[in-house]
Amino acid sequence: MSDPKTAGRDLRALWASLAVICLLGAGVAYGVTRYRLMDLEQQAGRDARKLAVDVIEPALTAGDVSAPIRGERLAEVRSAIEADLLAGPINAVRIWSGDGTIVFADDPKVIGERDPTIRDEIHTPTTGTNVHGFTTGQRFHSLVVMRVGEPPTLMAAELVRPHAALVAKAEDPWYPWVARAIRLAIAFAVLYVVTWVGFGVFGIMRRAHRKAEATRERPPVRRRRSAVADEDLPAYMQPGFQAEVETRRRVEQELSSTAAERDELAGRLHEAERELQQSTASSGIDSA
Repeated sequence: MSDPKTAGRDLRALWASLAVICLLGAGVAYGVTRYRLMDLEQQAGRDARKLAVDVIEPALTAGDVSAPIRGERLAEVRSAIEADLLAGPINAVRIWSGDGTIVFADDPKVIGERDPTIRDEIHTPTTGTNVHGFTTGQRFHSLVVMRVGEPPTLMAAELVRPHAALVAKAEDPWYPWVARAIRLAIAFAVLYVVTWVGFGVFGIMRRAHRKAEATRERPPVRRRRSAVADEDLPAYMQPGFQAEVETRRRVEQELSSTAAERDELAGRLHEAERELQQSTASSGIDSA
């Protein structure tokens, strides 16, 4: 069985790797979606340019360049372009003069309005027909710069279509995987944290268990070690050596004291015998 610490580290590495892979997958899916959307917007711009060149530009005359189109001329232009433009994805059209004035629109109420921003877009240096794409809210605008009349005068056709249709087409089928991959990455991150905490708690409990077992087994181990150590010690460091020396010293002292008393008693006895002999000898002399 592998070490729990190693197993926990390997599992965390696995969860972290899977989380990173999922995040990379989400990034790839998002990047593919953005690329498809840009490509669809460019395609929308190309379609708008084709409509402007093939339908709108031929319907305009030099007289439509300088002033808003009204009256019968407005009806003529509308009938010439609306059938081809508004039947498809285009849902709004405006024609701008070079000074940024709306000279035609499918909504007559905005005819005559001016926008300096559009004027700047029209007069941006270009070669041939140019397309500017931009988004406002849920609408995608393709501004196609044209040259109308003789001498050529700059004008612009603005064709508007729903941006949501382009986004929905770009998001199919890759974009749903962005959310799925992010959810998987979050799940693997949670597993990483759970593994880290779980194995951490397991390690703490395991160390506590080992410590408890070591505490229970320590006294007999210490006695065995002490016995082995006592056998290796010198004689004067052995347990009980001092007591034995003290006992021996007391015995020697008592023996020495007993010997001294014996010698003293023997001396006295010898002295008493000598006095007795002297006394007997004195008594015999007196009797003679």
